[in-house]
Order: sequence, then structure tokens, then C-alpha cells
Amino acid sequence: MKTIALVDTLWGGHHPTYLKFFAKTLLDLGNEVISLCPEPEEMNLWIASHCPELASNFHSFELHEPSPSQFSGRQLQARAMAVARWQRVAQSIQEISSKLGKAPDITFFAWLDTYLGLIPAITDTIFPYPWSGLYFQPGYLRIPPKLRWMRHGILNPLSVLKSSHCPVVAVLDEGIADKLQQKLNKPVVVLTDITDESPPDMSFEIAQKIRAKAAGRKIIGLLGSLDKRKGTLTLLEVSQQVSDRWFFVFAGRLAEPAFTAAELAKIEEIVKANPDNCFFYWNSIPDGSGFNAVVQVCDVLYAAYENFPYSSNILTKGAIFQKPVIASKNYCMGERVEKFNLGYGIEGGNVSQCVSILERLHEELSTGNLSIQPDFEGYRRLHSIEQLISAFQKILEFV
Repeated sequence: MKTIALVDTLWGGHHPTYLKFFAKTLLDLGNEVISLCPEPEEMNLWIASHCPELASNFHSFELHEPSPSQFSGRQLQARAMAVARWQRVAQSIQEISSKLGKAPDITFFAWLDTYLGLIPAITDTIFPYPWSGLYFQPGYLRIPPKLRWMRHGILNPLSVLKSSHCPVVAVLDEGIADKLQQKLNKPVVVLTDITDESPPDMSFEIAQKIRAKAAGRKIIGLLGSLDKRKGTLTLLEVSQQVSDRWFFVFAGRLAEPAFTAAELAKIEEIVKANPDNCFFYWNSIPDGSGFNAVVQVCDVLYAAYENFPYSSNILTKGAIFQKPVIASKNYCMGERVEKFNLGYGIEGGNVSQCVSILERLHEELSTGNLSIQPDFEGYRRLHSIEQLISAFQKILEFV
């Protein structure tokens, strides 16, 4: 039995879902698991509910983001915060090791991205323990950065991943795994982009309100954290141009800092007008039966994210509930949509392309004759809990 610490100081969107299923998977594989997160009691209750026979091997402790850095300059602030995160986790591991009488065999960061931007000489000194993690958004391996010649040493986001304390790295994007493995000269394991598959609770109030206001119209939903790059402004524009046979759902917390003041004013103006073809719900919906009920009432899921070369488990949601998606062409999501025929591709931010596809798609959905043959089951299997177990087995081979 290995002892594995799971770390994530972020708590919203996919973060709770990932940490819970990572913990359960590692417990199912016969390990002792320690979680460090902002909501330890939520973790305890979830584990007790989903695998009570393994709860004695699970320990959860509270861990939050450090206070914001006082340094000026974005890059300096990011690096100061990275140092503070490593220090805080190291202190927690030391305290937990004293309580349990043993140190973890490895610490796995469920969101490794905010721990990068340093060199191994720094992290090895601060955190003298074996570690690994999920590198969630290695975007520069999809989109070459500007001034690439300058990205060396501490400016190289890969530097810390070359630490001898890190035996293996995990990613979600299978399209960059080999490239990253060559750069690091160490194993890179592809994790599945899992999601909560709980049966939808169709009594969920938000789902009922959506269905009532839609009044039989076809529904397209933009769900989850509503960031600018998720295409929020684009879909709002589409809602004003497409025929009234479509109904638009915007459900999730609006990431206001991502928008300019003018953009927020435009969003507020549209919301105040209360258009008949739109439903707005600006609060977070936790993943699970309620969120899945909202997915279920939709006919199409909107995933035409902009400047987003990463993975998103909204494709997994679509596959589970057999909902076609409108997604951006190219990169990770575009490649998956094309490979599994999960939906239709547009250029990110292209309103006219989206309007055109929706007009055609309404006819296809109404007649039941889609112009594509989605392999929902194939995609669901590839991003299933069973595949997550297999991926973690590979990771543990290097521990």
C-alpha cells in the first residue's frame, strides 16, 4: 500500500470533481490517500458516500491558496505565488507526516499549472519530497509562444518539471503528450477528462425553469464557468441573430474579471432586456445530478471556446448524455470532435458560422437525421473512470 497526497487549492468548476474521483480511484487501487484542499469535510462526506469501505484509508486536510503577492509586475507576482504555494504544501506535508507517522510516497498536484515558472534548484530545496501532477494547460505546445528564444531557465515553464523529484507527469491532451515527453525525457501519462456521471435530477429547479421558458424550442447551452474565452459574447451575439426556433441557456458563474467594462455593460444590457429566447443563471452549479439535469434538457452543448487549445470535459458530458456539440475547430477539442463525430466545428468567435450551423442543425434535430454519426459511446469509454484507473496504474509504476 502506497500513501499518496492529492493537492488542489482551487475549488470550483472541475476541481472538486477531479479531486474526488482521483481520490476514489487511488483508494480503489489499494492506496492510502491524503487530500489537501479548501473543503476537507466535503471530501470526507463524498468518500464516505461513494466508497465507505475504504474511508478508513482516507484523510482530508484543509489547504487554501496563499495570500496574494505584494510584488509589482505580473511575472514576478506569479513566481512569488508559485514559491508560496510550494512552501505552504511543504509545511502541510511535514505537519501531516508527523500526525500520521509517515510521509507520503508521492504528492500529486491535481492542478500543477500554478506551481510552474520556477527552476528545480528552488523547488527541490523548498519541497524535498517526490511529487507529480496534472499539467492541465500546456498551451504553448499547441500554440508556439512569442519570443520563444527568451524562454529559458526560469522563463521556461517546463523547467520545474525536469526536477529529479518528479518521476512522471500527467496531461489531458493526448495530442501533445509525446512532444512533452521528448522535451522532459521522462514519462508522460495521458489522463482521461472525466466528469461526474450521476443520473440527472430532473426535479432540479433550474432545469425545470429552462424547459418551461424554452416552451418546446431547441435548446443550446453554454454551461459551467462563463469566461470570455468560452465564447460567452459570441453566443450572446448569435442569440440575437438566429431564428427564434432556438433557445439559449447561459448557466454558470460569470467570470467578470475576464471581460472589459464595456463588455460587462453589454452583457448587463442584454440580461436586463430579458429576451424571450434566453435563460440566464449566473451562479455556479456544482457538478452532479443538478448540473447533469441542465445538460439533459439541452439539445446541443456550446463548446466553441476561443483561444483555448486545451481539453474540456464538456465533451465528456456531451458523450454521456448524447448531446452534439458546437466546438472550435483545431487543437485538442477540435481534433476530438472531428475524430469521434461529436458535433460541428466553427472558427472560434465566428458568429455567422454558428448561425448557419444552428439553422441547419435545427432541421436535422427535428427530423432525427443528423448529418454526422456521433461515436458517443467510443468517446465515453475513452474518458471513463475505468480508463482513469488504468492511467493511475501507469503513474504508480514510477513511484
